[in-house]
Amino acid sequence: MLYMLMELAMWSGAVPIARNPIELVVVKGARKRIRKPRNLTVDEFQKLYTELREPFRTIALLCVCFGLRISECLALQWSDLDRLNSKLRIERGIVEQNVDDVKTDGSRRSLTVANELMQRLELWK
Repeated sequence: MLYMLMELAMWSGAVPIARNPIELVVVKGARKRIRKPRNLTVDEFQKLYTELREPFRTIALLCVCFGLRISECLALQWSDLDRLNSKLRIERGIVEQNVDDVKTDGSRRSLTVANELMQRLELWK
């Protein structure tokens, strides 16, 4: 945020155009992911699924079936579900209680919902 503010200040002429000093800031403890996250096997997910209670059970099922980020799943609204055409629109994400656009343009999509999953969503609603 500070980086963008400095860029705006230089663009507007409030600050002389120079190297953005925020580029020099290093956040201790922040680093790129060292190892790739491990995916659950089908058996592992089934064991986890049996231990979950609603609404977490349905949330986990949506994330696994559609490959959703948790931020995308938690931002879903009932209006994103087109029951007549069995479609689910992914349009937003939520991070730290802030609702915003999805993380990448490729994440914005419309997905076909299987009848069994649609029935589960209707039951949950």
